[in-house]
Amino acid sequence: MNRSALVIKMLNYLKANDVVSREEIANYLETNKRNISEFKKELEVAGYVIESITGKDGGYRLDESTLVPTINLNDREIASLHDASAFLQMHQYNQIAVYNEALLKIKNALHEPNQSNNIHYIWSSQTTNNESQMIAKMQEGRDRHQHVRFAYRSLQAKDFETRYVQPYELIVSEDGNYVLAYDRTEKKKPGFKFFKLSEIRMKHVVVEPKRFARDPDFKIDQYVGKQNVIPEAYRVKIKVTGLHAVLLAERSVGLLETKSKVEDGLLMEFTMENKTKILEFIRSLGSDCTLLEPLELKDELITSLKETLTKYML
Repeated sequence: MNRSALVIKMLNYLKANDVVSREEIANYLETNKRNISEFKKELEVAGYVIESITGKDGGYRLDESTLVPTINLNDREIASLHDASAFLQMHQYNQIAVYNEALLKIKNALHEPNQSNNIHYIWSSQTTNNESQMIAKMQEGRDRHQHVRFAYRSLQAKDFETRYVQPYELIVSEDGNYVLAYDRTEKKKPGFKFFKLSEIRMKHVVVEPKRFARDPDFKIDQYVGKQNVIPEAYRVKIKVTGLHAVLLAERSVGLLETKSKVEDGLLMEFTMENKTKILEFIRSLGSDCTLLEPLELKDELITSLKETLTKYML
């Protein structure tokens, strides 16, 4: 790609995002980071105003105040495009890169702000009607910057407690629907927390009229992993034999996965988040699976199997 094309592509990327670092732009353009400063100068000579933001999360930001949108989509139409992107990514659509390039061009034309108005799909999930209503109210609170009040019972609690939060993001994870919110409940430690949108844990969801100012430095990547809401990743190595070896040879179970056939089965390595899910997966394979790495999970698996065995011993 020639220099002019790279400069135009950088402009498109700046138009579609808020503050982006030189390293992020360089990775997107697949070029040396030293070139980004020169590209910035060329855009400024052409009349574009590009701010330099200092600090830990600093970078470049394009001043779009004088630009005019060329297409008109309402908020629900824009949200549906974002949701489709996440859904296609989740189901490994082979043209996802082309789709995202098209979506980027639409965002450029709309000058859409960097704030997310969509749901982050990390895994597929089943949702009841009541949970769908919870999601809708959390979306309303997030999009309108209004506080939300609800009754909530955590895993450790026996009773429901009233919570008062500022909703930031909605996540569909492998084990359910979550809202990532800033907790403003009295007598509770303030901060960003996950609340599960489940009929068992949450009820009486009400959007309050009081508004809040969204933290401009908030980044969802600091709180959400690639597969789960808690970024607890393990590199797992297993040996699988029998029928399960045949079945797993045909499917994917984790990220950065490698498979190699051995004389009596299949050797697999993969990255997976959420320790509980890893152990559940390994136990589901029964005697056909041997956990080789990591040792900490191997020891924990042995302990849990021994505890289970004692319950059936006379």
